[in-house]
Parts: sequence; structure tokens; C-alpha cells
Amino acid sequence: MNIKNKSFISFLIFALILSSVICISGCLGPDENNGDLNSVNESNGSVGKTITVVDDLGRTVEVPSNPQKIGLVGSGSARYMVYLQSVDRIVGVDTTDNSTQTGRESRPYMLSYPEIAKMPLLGSKKAQIDAELALKVSPDVILCSSEGASSIKMADDAMAKTGIPIVCFNQYCPADDFDKFSYNMRLLGTVIGKSERAEEVITFFGSMIDDLSNRVPSTPVDEKPVVYLGGVANRGSHGMISTKPNFIGFNLLKANHKVSEIGDLESSNIGKENILKWDPDILFVDLATRNAAGGGGLVELKTDPSYQTLKAVRNGEIYCIMPDTSCKANHGTSFANAYFVGTVLYPENFKDINASEKADEIYTFLVGKPVFDQLYANTGSLGYSKVDLNTI
Repeated sequence: MNIKNKSFISFLIFALILSSVICISGCLGPDENNGDLNSVNESNGSVGKTITVVDDLGRTVEVPSNPQKIGLVGSGSARYMVYLQSVDRIVGVDTTDNSTQTGRESRPYMLSYPEIAKMPLLGSKKAQIDAELALKVSPDVILCSSEGASSIKMADDAMAKTGIPIVCFNQYCPADDFDKFSYNMRLLGTVIGKSERAEEVITFFGSMIDDLSNRVPSTPVDEKPVVYLGGVANRGSHGMISTKPNFIGFNLLKANHKVSEIGDLESSNIGKENILKWDPDILFVDLATRNAAGGGGLVELKTDPSYQTLKAVRNGEIYCIMPDTSCKANHGTSFANAYFVGTVLYPENFKDINASEKADEIYTFLVGKPVFDQLYANTGSLGYSKVDLNTI
């Protein structure tokens, strides 16, 4: 069964469960193993119609139906509001979304809606709520991008102090855990009254997963060229040793990447000795590295004698992708990157793909505007191309 069909079936199941719960009243908890959104309970209270949801952290929260003033907390939390076409309802944001870097911004949703950076703050630190600031902004509901178990106490304490309902969600990667991604999109769509758009977003990502997967040739992985991705941002910009073990451009395309050999899939910095041992045939460099100290991964490849021994460097097989991560993963960019990687690894299977045009197709759907050209300029005009280190 492909992802698109699975998404449709999941939606039907979700709708049936929603109808049952509304009829019988009461709210069921989420299944801890699969993250299904099991119920929504509607009621008419003294302040108007409300719904009850179970958020990603298992918290049962009663929220106003179809809230018009929405506060956001947590790294990159505005991203999903842009996906759900509800920027006009944002009244307060997290510190991570309260600024933008002119000429260097790499978050597509911020390129499309730079006005988000001018919104009032709900806290003085990332993923924190200041009760006084929250009460001043007075949102109908606060959506919190979860930072893990610590978010439970933060959200519960802030609700007790302000009386403002807080719903926690998680920004799961669609390619890594499609079910949990879908659950969170449906959770947000239900809370803000955008369920139809949430289904469109789920279907969009599901279709890309199917399309990318169907383009992979049957060649055994160990017969494919060895690849490596370096320069990935992780709480700041880094050089070549910073990678992304679950990079979808490799995982979905069944590329021959060796990062899993180091064992710790949560690791980001894998050690130069591993790169030298793997001796990649093809190197991909995340352009977030340009903001790292000393110029980042491209400068390292040009100037570090040990890197110059690599096959990819000697043969000029170095390609740049757009910043995959900035305030958590830029899902649209992750998939655009995957299409570009496909044109490099399997040119015959991706001969109908122009990577920059595909990126704009993705951005237009997700963030409302074709922002590739601006992103390209902000990242040194190197994206989706083979790099000549002599020009760096």
C-alpha cells in the first residue's frame, strides 16, 4: 500500500473516531506506541464552543473551537502555521521566530512571511512562556513545539498561571515517521479549524515519498557510489564532520552512505577519521556550513590536506544542497534536496527533474511563494550545483 492510500485510509479512520467521540462524549488518550489522535470532544461551555484534544505529549487539553488568536512557542513553531495557511492568526511567537537574518535567512517560511519576525514575544528564551508576556498578548490558544519531556512541566505550569490552553506538538520528519507527522498535522488542523488543509499537506508529503521511492533503481546498495553529507547545521553552523544520519536524500533514495556504521544515529559530529575511512565517491555539502567559523566545510575541503586525499575531492564530485536544518528541519527543503540528490545519483531516473523548479513547486505549496531564488542568493548562489573548490 503506498503512502497516499495509507494517508487517505488514516483520514477515514480518524473521521470515524472523531464522529464517535462527539456522539458519546468523553476523551480517550493517545496510543503511546503509534501516536494516533484518538479523539476530539466538543462541548459548549460558558465561554463558547470548545474541543478537547490529546496532544503529542499525551496531555488532555480543552481549547476554544476555531481560535482566531494563536500564540507559538518552541523552535521553528511558526513553520507549521505557514503550512496550514494561518499566518494571519499568529499574535505571538518564540524567540527563534522573532528575528531574521537579512541576506542570510534560510527558512523558507520566514522568506515568505518575514513579518512573523515582528510579532510580540511570548517568552524571553526558546521554548519558554513568560506568563506576563502571554497575558499581555492574550492568545486564544498557544501551540508549543515540543522540546521533549521538559515541555510537559513548562506547558502545565504556564497554563496554571495564565489560564491559556497550551497544546504541544512535535515536528516529526514525514519521511522518518509518516504516521507521527500525520498525527501532529491533524492535531494542529483540528485545534485551529484547518483539518482540510492538514490533509492536503499530509497527502503532498506522502506523494513525494512515493515518487522518490519509486525512482530508486534496483542496484544493490553496496554496488552504488559511497556518499557523504557534511556541513549540516545543528544548534549552529559546523564544518564537514557535522552530518545528518537520517538525511532523507540518502535514506529514501537508498544511497550507499556509511554513517549508520558509527552506531549512534542521534550523533551529528561523526569525526574526521570516519570520513577519511569511508573515502566517499561523492560529497554533498549543506550550505548552512558557510556561516561556520573559518568558512565551514567548503573551505575545509579546499585547504585541509587530509580532505584533499578523498576521491570525491580529487575527482571534483562535490555538490551543494540548501540548508536542511534551521530552527529544526525545513521539511520542504529536505525534500527538494532529495530530488537534487536524485539527479546526481540516478540521472536517468530523474531526467525529468529540474531541482530549482521542483524546489519552487514545493515551496509554493507549503509556504505560498516560490522562494528558491531568494534562498539561492542567501546561500552564496551555490545551491544545486557541482562546486569547483578553486572558486571558493
